[in-house]
Amino acid sequence: MKSVLYLVSVLIMVAAAAQLHAQPPGYYNPGGSYNRGMDAPSSFQVQRRVRFRQDRDDSGYHLRIFLQGYSPEAIQVSVDGRSLLVENVEAHRVENRSERGYSFVSSSSSMRRRFRLPWDADVNGMQRTENEGEIVISLPYRAYP
Repeated sequence: MKSVLYLVSVLIMVAAAAQLHAQPPGYYNPGGSYNRGMDAPSSFQVQRRVRFRQDRDDSGYHLRIFLQGYSPEAIQVSVDGRSLLVENVEAHRVENRSERGYSFVSSSSSMRRRFRLPWDADVNGMQRTENEGEIVISLPYRAYP
């Protein structure tokens, strides 16, 4: 009899714990997907990635920046001494309004990468070319007299 009462009390405690952590549908679940019954994807589910490839040919040095989930305008490229600095800072805010209330989730991300410039690269002749999903930074060779 004691073991039956003990088993029933354990089952009741497990059921109460499960109800305690249960949330109504439409609430944010960390680690899960946020779905309010809409088919639109969340901005947090977008895969964002930046890859780099360095090339060299007869015309000079080239840094190819492959963008996945970023627009080319969001990437800043600048010269810092004898280095090329590639960076991005973004902030996202998702607002949800419903009959139950208002909520928002915000996040920010940043990326910063530094590339050492070769001694014979001409920084003054640097050119930026933007294509769909790609940025190409070209640095010609320095001209010597």
